[in-house]
Amino acid sequence: MTEQLEFAKSTFAANAKTFALAARFLPRARYDAVARLYAFCRQLDDLADASPAGVNHDTLVSIRQQICSGNSDDPVINDMLQLQQDFEIPTTLLLDFVDTLIEDQYPRALADVDQLVRFAYGVASTVGLMMCHVFGVQDKRAYPFAVDLGVAMQITNIARDILEDAARDRLYVPGTLLDTAVSCEGLAQGDEAHRSSAYQGALRMLAIADEYYASAALGYGYLPPSVRQAIKVAARLYQAIGEKVARNQTAYWQQRTIVSTERKCLLIAGLFMQRMREGSSTLKVGKFQHAEHLHEALDQRRFTA
Repeated sequence: MTEQLEFAKSTFAANAKTFALAARFLPRARYDAVARLYAFCRQLDDLADASPAGVNHDTLVSIRQQICSGNSDDPVINDMLQLQQDFEIPTTLLLDFVDTLIEDQYPRALADVDQLVRFAYGVASTVGLMMCHVFGVQDKRAYPFAVDLGVAMQITNIARDILEDAARDRLYVPGTLLDTAVSCEGLAQGDEAHRSSAYQGALRMLAIADEYYASAALGYGYLPPSVRQAIKVAARLYQAIGEKVARNQTAYWQQRTIVSTERKCLLIAGLFMQRMREGSSTLKVGKFQHAEHLHEALDQRRFTA
């Protein structure tokens, strides 16, 4: 095992506990590739989140240039470029991811659900599409469903992390989902009206996420059987975070929402029972058209060409 792979796997295990647990269902070679992809995404995400806002703007722009040129002296970026070459990952996906992070360095507030979906595509669906290449998905009909899973999981993250994001002067709950105006300052200071409005907005976002989760599930059959269960587990565990957010508003503001290990084990067992009842996801392949309205905010040519 190379030093870079060791670093990637330790980064993955330490910082992506839910997804790393799901990834244990992957074959070793696929797990290693996912860990390498995660290490790249994590490094860029950390750069975008650094304080003060925009402090790493030039670095992120430089990384974008390195991706375009295919060369980098940074071991993490260089490893991603090798991964890209090995699995024929389109450069467009990497650039969409980086461009979203470059924009996301600064204080922001989303106006509507379309902006939310575009943001979720940029930071999460792009990664899901990269994983399709890592997993050897051959049928491009899988791509819209992979986009949906990325959108769903990112919306779940946003609903969970409202207070954390407010500390960076970022409000991702769309204004159209808020009952009354909300400010990051009000959230951070514990303003009851601001927090109540933001929480109700989070519940509305989670309802939107559930629609994307349901759509994503129709595409699992396009995945190779060797990786399918890992993705089902990841999706179910993330959706469970949203379910816990929705159960208790008071607890939500007191601590970051996590799903217990016991609950995760029960959810995983439930998936195996579902598989026994309903049969293979392969049975659904080609029987369901993707719901077009889910991608009205997106340029589908970015990921279906």
